[in-house]
Amino acid sequence: MTTSLDVRGEIVDAFRRDLFGPGPADVDLASERLNVRPSRWYLTGFLAPVEGEESLNGPENTVDPGMQEEAELDVEEPDPAGLEAAGADDDQEPEAPAARRRFLPSSVGLTVLLDPDITEIEVEVSWGDYRTEPPLGATLLSPEPLPDEIGEDGKPLKANRPTVEWLRAGKVRKRALPVLDGRPKEPFLVPESAAEQYPGGGLVLETHSRVFDFVTPNGGREHVRALTVFLVNKRSPTHRFYADVGYAFQARLVLTCKQGFKARRDLSAYQSADPDLRLADLHYRDVCEWAVGRNAAAGWDRAEDDAGHVSRVWTDPLPSAEVERVAPNEVMPGVEFVMDKLAEAAVGGAGELTAALSQLPRLYEGWMGGQREAVAALHGAPRREETARRLVAEMETARARIAAGVAILAEDEQARMAFRLMNLAVGAAAKRRGLAEPKWRPFQLAFILLNLTGLADKTHDDREIADLLFFPTGGGKTEAYLGLAAFVIALRRLKAHGVLGAGVAVIMRYTLRLLTLDQLGRAAGVVCALELLRTDPAYRDAQGRALLGDWPIEIGLWVGAAASPNVLGGKGKADDYTAVGQVRRYRTGRSTRAPAPLKVCPWCSTEFTTDSFHCMPNEVAPTNLEIRCVNTDCDFGTGRALPIVTVDEAIYRRLPAFLIATVDKFAALPWVGETGAFFGHVDRFDPAVGFYGPGGPRGGQRLANGWRLDPPDLIIQDELHLISGPLGTIAALYETAIDQLASRSVGGRRVRPKIVASTATVRRAAD
Repeated sequence: MTTSLDVRGEIVDAFRRDLFGPGPADVDLASERLNVRPSRWYLTGFLAPVEGEESLNGPENTVDPGMQEEAELDVEEPDPAGLEAAGADDDQEPEAPAARRRFLPSSVGLTVLLDPDITEIEVEVSWGDYRTEPPLGATLLSPEPLPDEIGEDGKPLKANRPTVEWLRAGKVRKRALPVLDGRPKEPFLVPESAAEQYPGGGLVLETHSRVFDFVTPNGGREHVRALTVFLVNKRSPTHRFYADVGYAFQARLVLTCKQGFKARRDLSAYQSADPDLRLADLHYRDVCEWAVGRNAAAGWDRAEDDAGHVSRVWTDPLPSAEVERVAPNEVMPGVEFVMDKLAEAAVGGAGELTAALSQLPRLYEGWMGGQREAVAALHGAPRREETARRLVAEMETARARIAAGVAILAEDEQARMAFRLMNLAVGAAAKRRGLAEPKWRPFQLAFILLNLTGLADKTHDDREIADLLFFPTGGGKTEAYLGLAAFVIALRRLKAHGVLGAGVAVIMRYTLRLLTLDQLGRAAGVVCALELLRTDPAYRDAQGRALLGDWPIEIGLWVGAAASPNVLGGKGKADDYTAVGQVRRYRTGRSTRAPAPLKVCPWCSTEFTTDSFHCMPNEVAPTNLEIRCVNTDCDFGTGRALPIVTVDEAIYRRLPAFLIATVDKFAALPWVGETGAFFGHVDRFDPAVGFYGPGGPRGGQRLANGWRLDPPDLIIQDELHLISGPLGTIAALYETAIDQLASRSVGGRRVRPKIVASTATVRRAAD
């Protein structure tokens, strides 16, 4: 049975054969025939004669890997555009740019570490020679210009060269190689390695070695020899048009030492002050390399590597590494992860919900015991031990926060109800995507519990912490922070009746619009579920009031006009930039671009049609662009609009509970007064339109008793690593303004929104 691993291996092998050429085991290509020059057919793995081409990294540039610092070879780049030459005066013609030189490698090598007492190793060299068919004489192959290439006037002519094919002949040669101190005066010749058609010179082995003390992490010293072996093409150069007869293709160098090579460990991160590098050094402390490639990568038998004894290494033109899949632990006895069952436990009261969750921090504590034992085993490497102890301390903090999250669900009835509604909403959305019994993964539930205290208690110290959800792509980060968003929206509505629980509760921001649109559908599914719960008669209090408030729970997309219209339009204003204009053109077929960047209903996955978009209450004076599902069996398909707002003007009035935005939109804050409503700065309300603030037009009735809406309680920064780029740098300028607008004073203490971030790959996350 063919596995995915087999398929990947076949793909890698196909790439190698295509880019590098046949290896010793490729019998079908051993005597291949090409109708173009092999150096044009294969992109890597061949060596040009050292006299005829520049070497990028020959023996004269050998770097000893035993040194802790590695040198870099600077290669001067050509100036193809002639920029340097263009520095002439305005009235002078710029000098012609220098012709681009083609740099081809003339050597390939390996550096290994040996026991100082070893005096000899075995070397195997394999390569392929390509000869012309029909054979060419020495006159045509001579590096001197041919008679017909130079005219009587001394100018070059187009030569009438014969057309040839190229026939491969594979070669394998072995020899014993003495290990000598320093650099031997004479190189070691590879037997029978001269070019067949134009003999002269050959392939040689050049070496360099020295003995030194290698410092170990525990401060000890290990006496080793660093040996570098280069395979160099010292063949005679030929005519440039047929130069490939002197090249050594598919050049491969294999070193064998029966006593075994010494492992080389990179200790640069061990000595670093960078916490990320020190963490990587701790994680990969058992990983070492057994050879370093020169003009190629190095390879060795992984089975031998696992045994701690490697006796054979080789140059590898197409290196590959196995990246193990990171999979969440799905089995934790005694913890309930099924969303529907957690919702039921919340109904059962504090005791039942605590019993379903309390084992999670205990199991985490048990796992931490093994981590503490691992710290003790690092006693001989003090810097690694220091890093490990810091990690364990952070684990203890996380465990305590998870336990506190379980405790607050037991103590706070409103938090417990919000937790129930969160599970129902996220579970319902997951069922719509085809999951029969949605359940949390352990890291998702742990991350939610870890953040509950900071979300339920605005004055809690956790509000000052930005928590990072760090997990590989596809592992379930989105469900975790959507769960937090659902909890925040539900808790906010539970704590304020009527319309006072409305307003923007969650802001999720991205640096790239495509990422924003990709996540809109998934977040919209959870919001649809919350809106259905809000209008469900089963979720009302003793006075008959909706537990989740009177104002719809909606999601808003706040992005540039290229994705959705920023203005509604109306009578006399129906161009392509308005919602009215885009709806008309889409409905009549004059445009294939939908007025909103959604292709299917986020609740039932039915494709939208031209009848899905409507400007309401009319196209003369619209107040919103409504999106409706055409599936009559859908909960949003019988005249009920989906809770999605995509037009800026409507977003400023309706204040969707969940706002998805690109960071560049926040540049509108100083220029568009209506954006102040996002941060609770409203004092009037119109049941048909929404909310008004000081920056908007006059309208609506004043909120009772001078109430205002709360600012956002949660900010989600997805794809955290992107804010380290130029766009993130610009966005950072607005962070202080957003922080000021979203903060309030509670009991004399400054309260900010909780910030959580998500990424699959990041460095310097704390910064």
